[in-house]
Amino acid sequence: MRDLIVGTAGHIDHGKTTLLKALTGIDTDRLEEEKRRGITIDLGFAHLQLGNYRIGFIDVPGHERFVKNMLAGIGGIHLVLLVVAADESVMPQTVEHFQICRLLQIQRGIIVLTKKNSIEPELLPLVEEEVRELVKGSFLESAPVVAVDSLSGEGIEQLKKVMLQELENVHPHSSPQIFRLPIDRVFTVRGFGTVVTGTLYSGELWRDDPVAVYPSGKEGKVRGIQIFNQKAERAIAGQRTALNLSGFEKEELERGMVLSRPRTFRACFFLDALVQLLPGSPELKQRSPIRFHCGSGEFLGKVYLMEGEQLDAGKSALAQVRLDSPVLCCPKDSFILRRYSPLTTVGGGVILDNAPQKLTRHNRVEALSKLKTLLEKWQEKSDDFDAALLKYCIETTAHSAATMEELVARTGFTPAYLREQINKISGVTLITPDPLVVAASEKVKQAQTFLLDLLQEFHHNNSLGSGMSREELKEKVVGNAPYAYFQYLLTELERLKKIQLSSTFVSLYGQQVELTPSQVAIKEQVLSRVHQGGWHPPTLEELLTNLNYPGETIRDVFYYLIQRGELVRLSSDLVLAPEKVEQLKEQLTKSFPRGQTFSVTEFKDLFQLTRKYAIPYLEFLDREHVTRRIGDKRMVL
Repeated sequence: MRDLIVGTAGHIDHGKTTLLKALTGIDTDRLEEEKRRGITIDLGFAHLQLGNYRIGFIDVPGHERFVKNMLAGIGGIHLVLLVVAADESVMPQTVEHFQICRLLQIQRGIIVLTKKNSIEPELLPLVEEEVRELVKGSFLESAPVVAVDSLSGEGIEQLKKVMLQELENVHPHSSPQIFRLPIDRVFTVRGFGTVVTGTLYSGELWRDDPVAVYPSGKEGKVRGIQIFNQKAERAIAGQRTALNLSGFEKEELERGMVLSRPRTFRACFFLDALVQLLPGSPELKQRSPIRFHCGSGEFLGKVYLMEGEQLDAGKSALAQVRLDSPVLCCPKDSFILRRYSPLTTVGGGVILDNAPQKLTRHNRVEALSKLKTLLEKWQEKSDDFDAALLKYCIETTAHSAATMEELVARTGFTPAYLREQINKISGVTLITPDPLVVAASEKVKQAQTFLLDLLQEFHHNNSLGSGMSREELKEKVVGNAPYAYFQYLLTELERLKKIQLSSTFVSLYGQQVELTPSQVAIKEQVLSRVHQGGWHPPTLEELLTNLNYPGETIRDVFYYLIQRGELVRLSSDLVLAPEKVEQLKEQLTKSFPRGQTFSVTEFKDLFQLTRKYAIPYLEFLDREHVTRRIGDKRMVL
């Protein structure tokens, strides 16, 4: 049994709701106002078993004022019924709904001429001809046409046969993805609590699974699942799904939000996309305000064209959509653009990147080049688009190395599918297999070159420096990238005999520090004065004043001794000999047993210190986790 979604489209009062009632026996007008006015205002739903198919029908509003409700339901359908009343033929919303279906890349459909008995039989071919002219060159150009009268039932059985034939040719291709369910209705059921409905865009969902609602990220749980009004243990992509949720109040959920796996996605304000304008629509100027429809949501924002200052009707271009509120989308998702005012559909497109950097004049050229390469794969309908998308995401990761979590969030793909696709990609370096960390090979080479340049500069400016500290080097080379990436760079450069490593420092290969006679003399005097100072060693400033050597040379030797571990740094200009540090810790723990608190005054009295020394000593002990500050006191750990 296959589950597929069929949607209606067409002008107001052309008989969409009546047609679905004739097909399924279900009246999709559920609101009192809808029944009173005889028009569909919000989404309606019905279902039907036909052959080996369970069909979920989505009845959308036809009135122009309710197009945004229509957009909330039409995404994710497999087959569209373009409904045209025989007594009125093609009307404004017929055109708009048809254009929206094209923009959402719906692949198959049936043209249904309703109210066939309201006109003379010889006029039906003329109506069909008008509709054929509208859909010429589109996915509906060769679509079957069925004329029906929903009230008498004439033509309904023929329509079911044609639907069955068309459904045989529906082969939805979807990459293995994490489940996403855009919410289109929220309500409460007495005794059960909060219920949401939507069409499962991707993946699968089981009863008792944890879920999160985006963009807020709040977490809850699936208490129950219904498919076509029947209880189910699992929902899969393409099904109309009702979920009974725990952990959410009705007021916390609304149409446009998306349910998915907890801590998986990041809702974004920026999206890079291909934007396509409809023929005859007004031009789209740089930074034009728009209404962005994706999934079941409507969002306000602006369009920033990547090339040129204007996009003309019927043309397409790469652009960055910047929204006023965050949205959860994935690459390959379709969207619709409507004018801010007046409310008319002007175009749509497909999302290519759901986490791009903000476009600036500095990064525009590189960003545009990479997007164009990805776009070519998309327009070719290439089977390896998913691999190309993954490579693009790896290459555009802000800190040069991508984790599994980041790749899932940027593609929506499952971890298993991502691992499969990575094996198809060239120019990517596997940093660690588990947890997965990957990087673009070219970025790895650039990072290694940069690291070596930093070390070269360090040694040039610090003749006595043992090397750069690992933490400082990581911050400068890879920033917030996973530590595994930095370790990979070090390991490879060490293997190539480009660098040498100690437990704390990194230096160029073969780099050795040899002190001159004057530096040896300074070293001995510094160590002597620190030892003689006892608990009151001289500060760096005091050494610079009292030693009769150039200040720069004294500083070099001072930091050399710290790097070599011959002195322990307590603060920016205060040091102790290592054995004195151990004595400090031992005497403190003997005087104040573990768990006992003591005051600064008590510490000063114990070591006969002034505040100048006491505070740096205590802060050092805090950092070393020997003590912990509790208010005005310390406790020995």
